[in-house]
Order: sequence, then structure tokens, then C-alpha cells
Amino acid sequence: LLQSFHAANYLDLLEYPPSEQNGFGIDGFRYDHDAITNPEIQALLAKHGLEDDCPLPTDSNARKILWKYCLSVAGTSWHAASLLMGGSADEDERDVVIHWGGGRHHSHSDKAGGFCYVNDVVLAIHRLLHSRANGVDDGMF
Repeated sequence: LLQSFHAANYLDLLEYPPSEQNGFGIDGFRYDHDAITNPEIQALLAKHGLEDDCPLPTDSNARKILWKYCLSVAGTSWHAASLLMGGSADEDERDVVIHWGGGRHHSHSDKAGGFCYVNDVVLAIHRLLHSRANGVDDGMF
């Protein structure tokens, strides 16, 4: 689902925190509270917008929660789009669907931004466009 818009290397950085055994994560960097002073790690995080308003947590539990949050936001928007179209044979098409936690539209395919780690709006539109020719007209207006 997320890879229909987001770059795999960006998603890997969000999903795969460093191993608890060896402490090394993406690109062989140890990522913990002390390592964020490393210029190479700072450059990697800056490249993917994981600083300032969208920091990558240094705590491994917090990173796991961030990944679950990203999946939840994107999955719920995908599901909302599915409900607008009558997601399965036993579901009726809905006239209105509200995802109160959605609307995370500032992130790019490989970069977080504006407090948005994933772009659930693009994913929902992608669902509507690729499932029914007039899905956006019916679902968005």
C-alpha cells in the first residue's frame, strides 16, 4: 500500500529501526540518542525530512509506534476510499466517509514534511483512481 506512492528507501528508514542486537540500522549507522550528532546521520535524516517537525525518534519503542501510526493513517484513508466505492460485495457504497486523523498531505514520496510522515491523501486518491474511472468525482465532491 505505502509503496504505491512512497519510495522504498524512505519507508525502510521509517519501518526498520536499528537491530536491538547489534544497534545498526539502515546504511550501517547506529541510530540512538548519541548518534544524532554524527554528520552522516544528520545528512541522511535531512535528506528524508526526518528532523524539525518530523523527527525520527531515537527510542526504538517510539520508532515502532511511529511506524504503526504511519500504517494506521494510510490504511484508514485507503479503507475510507474503499467504503466510498462499496469496498466489497457485502458492503453498500457510502455517500460520506470521514477519517478524522487523515489529511496528511505534506509528505513527498521520499521525504516527510509539515508534520506528515506519509501522504494518505495521495494513497486514497490512488485507490479511487485505480478502482473506478469516476471514483474521484463520486468520492471527492
